[in-house]
Amino acid sequence: MALSEYDAVLWDMDGVLLDSERLVRAVFTEVMADGGPVPDPGQRYLETIGLNRGGLIQWFLNYVDSVDSAEFWISKTGDRYAQLAKTELVLKPGVIESLEHVARSGRRQMVVTSTPTALAETKLSTAGLTGYFESLLGGDQVSNGKPHPEPYLAGCERLGVSPERALVIEDSPNGVRAGLAAGCAVLHVPDLIPTDPQWADQLAAAIASLEEFPAWLERGERRHWL
Repeated sequence: MALSEYDAVLWDMDGVLLDSERLVRAVFTEVMADGGPVPDPGQRYLETIGLNRGGLIQWFLNYVDSVDSAEFWISKTGDRYAQLAKTELVLKPGVIESLEHVARSGRRQMVVTSTPTALAETKLSTAGLTGYFESLLGGDQVSNGKPHPEPYLAGCERLGVSPERALVIEDSPNGVRAGLAAGCAVLHVPDLIPTDPQWADQLAAAIASLEEFPAWLERGERRHWL
């Protein structure tokens, strides 16, 4: 599908724009190794990608016996990540070129993330990306986080665009499911989790990196697989 078939592009943030998931995974593994309750944390972390804080709490309750305990481990991981992110957080390859390509077309852009709004604003500002986006919808602005369709439905409503005319760009299974359930076209750009072959008939496409994104849009390919 060519860019002309979309009125807006809705971007996930972590793992798509920012190379943050690897950093969070490393921190989570470190924290869990220091008395944490989650076994095999490097692998288990993959289950959490795309979840907002409410979703993370529910996930942690598989391993702890109270919300307070879940909040403790989430905050401990978050605090350590925030320290490292000041110096180690970088953009994913191809981000600026992709954002510029969409901006030149006049299409509207916004971020739909599971990260709390205030933190997301800080991360985007630090990365120098804020000016590309008309709006930001954080995980604390919805009742149901990804994989529920509410985040992307709310994003489309905020922009006043039909979901069928919106392109969602996601890296996680939870995000992909949210975009598809909302009725949006979804482009998968895998980060830590590869593209699921079961999505073949549902995705607009899957590309290896945002470095391929402008060319993919120009080709207008309906299906493109890694």
